[in-house]
Amino acid sequence: WRRLPPSVIGEGGLCTKHEWEEDWERRGVRAALTSPAPKDSIVVTKEGLWKIEIHQAPQYHILRHYICGDDLNFARSLFRCRNINPQGGKSKAAFWVSHDERFLIKEVKKNAEWDVLMTKCKALQWYADKVLFEKLPSVLAMVVGVFTVTVPVTKRKRNFVVHRNLRFDLLSTPHSVFDLKGIGKSRRAPTPAGHASTDAALLAERERSDDDEADDTPHVNEKAQTSSKPVLWDQNFREWTEGRPLCLVSRDLKYLEAAVWNDTMLLNNQNLIDYSLLLVAEERLGEQTLDLCTQTEPTRTLCLGIIDYLRPYTLVAEVESKAKMLGGRAEVTVMKPAFYSKRFKIAMGTFFVAGAPSAAPP
Repeated sequence: WRRLPPSVIGEGGLCTKHEWEEDWERRGVRAALTSPAPKDSIVVTKEGLWKIEIHQAPQYHILRHYICGDDLNFARSLFRCRNINPQGGKSKAAFWVSHDERFLIKEVKKNAEWDVLMTKCKALQWYADKVLFEKLPSVLAMVVGVFTVTVPVTKRKRNFVVHRNLRFDLLSTPHSVFDLKGIGKSRRAPTPAGHASTDAALLAERERSDDDEADDTPHVNEKAQTSSKPVLWDQNFREWTEGRPLCLVSRDLKYLEAAVWNDTMLLNNQNLIDYSLLLVAEERLGEQTLDLCTQTEPTRTLCLGIIDYLRPYTLVAEVESKAKMLGGRAEVTVMKPAFYSKRFKIAMGTFFVAGAPSAAPP
C-alpha cells in the first residue's frame, strides 16, 4: 500500500487525523467497523405494504456517521427520491437521486454483483477502515448502504446500493462528466449538438426551482436536468482537453497517484474488473479550452471517484473478452484483473500531470 507523509499533504489535509477519530477508537467504534457482519439482516416492515432488509447494518451505520453526519441526515435525504436516466452508461441499471442530490441509489440487478456485496463485504469494510482511520489514500466511491426492498402483494424483491453523489459539489456550477476506463479512441460517446450550452439552461432551471421552493410540486425540468448532461467517455475527454492532460497541484497529484495504486490493488486482489474513474470537471462558460498548466489560467474544481467496481472476473467475462478479440476489436473492456488494473493505472498517469508551482492555490 502507498501512504503519504503529512509533509506532502500539509496540516489539515486528507491525511490528518482528528481528535474525534481517536475518541471513536477508544470507544470501540472502529473495531465494530471491521467486526464480522451479523448473519441476519435488520428487517423493517409496514404491514402488507413493504419490507426493507438492512444488510451489514452496524458497519454501514458507522460509515454513514463518518461520511454523512448521522443516520437522521441520511434518512432525510432519502425520504424523497426521483428516478434519473444517466446517458452514456451501458449497465441499463435503474438509478435514483435523493431530493437534496447528495446520494445516488442504484438497483443491483446482476446476481454476480450482489454476491460481491454479500461475500466481499469484509474486505471492502477492512479497506474502508484503513482509508478512514489510517488515512490510506483512496478515491474509491464508498457504498454507504445496502438494502433489499420487498413488496409482499406483488412478491417483487429489489436490491439497492447507496453512494454519495460525486456531482454534488458542482451542481450549481456548469460542469462536464467523464467516465474513464483507460481505453483508446474506440471508446467515444456520441455528443448531442449544443452540449456545451446545456449548462446555462440547467442553471436557469435550477434558479427557477429555487424561487418556487415553497411549493410542494417540483418545478425542475427533470428531463432537462437528467438528460442534458450526458456522461462522456475516454476519447471525449481527450477531445475536451485537446489532447493535453489535466494539470493538478503537486500534492493533489501525489495523493491521486497513491489512491489509484491502492484502489486498483484492492480491486485486483478481490478479482474485480470493469471499474472506471468518474470525473466531474468544472466548466467556464464562453471558454473553449482548458489548460491548468498555464499560469494565467484560473484554477478549476474537479470531483472524482472510482465507481462500478462490483463486477467480478468470471468465466462469462472471459468468454466475452475472447469473443471481442476474435471480432477484431483493438481494445477490450474485459480482461483479467491484473491486466485491467495495469492498463487503468497507466491511463490515469496520462490523464493527470503535475502543474506549474505558481498554479497552486495558497
